Amino acid sequence: MSDVSTAELVQLADIEDVPWDTTVDVVVAGSGAAGWSAAIAAALQGSSVLVLEKESSIGGTTAKAGGGTDEIASTWFWICNHPWLKELGIIESKDETLRYLARLSRPELFNPDSRNLGLPQDEYELLVTFYDRGSEAIGALSDCGALPLRPLEETLDYYADLPENKTPKGRGLYFARNDGSEGTGADIVESMKNVAVELGVQVRTSSPVRGVIVDEEGSVIGVSSGDRAARMMLVRSLKGVVMATGGFTRDVELIRSHLRGPVLGGLASEGNTGDLVRISGALGLDIANMNEAWYAPMVLDLAPYPVSAAFRLPGDSMILVNRFGQRAVNEKTTYNEMTRAFFQWDSATASYPNFPLVMIYDDSVSQRCRQMPGDAPVTDGGGNPLPRTPGEGHEIVAQTWDELAQKIDEKLSKFQNLLPGVKLSRDFSNGLAETISRWNTMSDSGIDEDFARGGTSTERRRSGEARVNDMPNPTMHGFAETGPYYAVVLVPGTLDTKGGPRIDINSRLLRSDGSFVPGLYGAGNCIASPAGQAYWAGGTTLGLAATFGWIAGNHAANRNENG
Repeated sequence: MSDVSTAELVQLADIEDVPWDTTVDVVVAGSGAAGWSAAIAAALQGSSVLVLEKESSIGGTTAKAGGGTDEIASTWFWICNHPWLKELGIIESKDETLRYLARLSRPELFNPDSRNLGLPQDEYELLVTFYDRGSEAIGALSDCGALPLRPLEETLDYYADLPENKTPKGRGLYFARNDGSEGTGADIVESMKNVAVELGVQVRTSSPVRGVIVDEEGSVIGVSSGDRAARMMLVRSLKGVVMATGGFTRDVELIRSHLRGPVLGGLASEGNTGDLVRISGALGLDIANMNEAWYAPMVLDLAPYPVSAAFRLPGDSMILVNRFGQRAVNEKTTYNEMTRAFFQWDSATASYPNFPLVMIYDDSVSQRCRQMPGDAPVTDGGGNPLPRTPGEGHEIVAQTWDELAQKIDEKLSKFQNLLPGVKLSRDFSNGLAETISRWNTMSDSGIDEDFARGGTSTERRRSGEARVNDMPNPTMHGFAETGPYYAVVLVPGTLDTKGGPRIDINSRLLRSDGSFVPGLYGAGNCIASPAGQAYWAGGTTLGLAATFGWIAGNHAANRNENG
């Protein structure tokens, strides 16, 4: 066997020849929601479990998620047919829910009259599994005390008005603190960790999994872990290894190679550098969904790795325009779908005209909507929002439209390291004037003829504080005739990526020939997400992570019986 200090991604070895440092039943790589779900599931089955966390503190991207009563900083689990729905008087239909899941995960293939709703068999089976076992997972995690959850009765799915969605609200669940308030991602991680430790789970931080060790039959029998500058720790796994290491948002080269357009960074944890992607290549695993991510716009000034994203753009006299002063997207759509607008390619100019986008608004919006995109909530000791000073931070302010355009260009010039060569078009001011004139006219009628803004219940709910007036569309209002006017420059980012090796319904990682690797599992953002393209509702990421982490931990703990 080669020197462990230079361990390769995959090592072939005989069990008896490896100088194991420690032995456990199940190894879990990663300590976010997926990792803790797997660890708790295995421990509840009586298995000894070791959690290896790459970073110096636990929690991964889950721990970074904020909390609050607004989607701008919420941390939820979205679970189909969960145990609390009956409290709300909701009976969820499996067939109808599968149509909603499939409709958004594979819109180009979806056919309600076709077998598997038009989806490939393996992808359809994962959606069925999410429906069937999500409730089991979240119920068990609640029963053991790891996740004290309560339903979000009035919170709408992101596509609540789609005809395929027959349960448009109620599937979201929030972590309930002792006082009933909504918990943060850090609360979720702490609670899950505490229960896991009570069950005997061991935890080691600053212990990245550098590679996996396989026997001659191709089964994973352990991992190498540790800092490259020190001797690797060799951990034998008697039953299975669960990879829950997060996506590849923090790896610039992987982002450039796989995502569909220019992405400048994201909110993911520092350790999310695509470790499993590289191991997958060495193992011959089947990689998929690498061009997809959980997208969100970011404020340019805070890129590439902000603490918050522009989850919701507030205000009625507010629009998003590109470098030509033209609107490019429905400003009230979900953050995931809004980000896709950045990736439009103009073959005539060989450029991305919507990269970046600029949020334009007037003084009424600035005064009424105190929290701007990308800002962490600023409150007093009682939790009440504090007044904000117009023009502070990343907010641009000017008295006229021409002055605003000049200041936007000055802002862009300061960020040429992120936006090389990008500046406003010479016709920006003229384009913006035409856009605002058209916007004011459409606001009077209440109909957005370009992007149907405010046409869904979800958009109207997410619009922010509305002014008291008789406007026919509460999400639309004409701009003030005089300044000051404001702008915030937005760029594309991710919450994390959602591509990696495929899994089967037992969360086992699959080879290119469709066979599974014995003893190797995956869950969370490091795998090819069962969601495909979809972002069904707030809490989708954690719902999937907890479900498939739970499945992985259970199957690994019972592997001798399951095979």
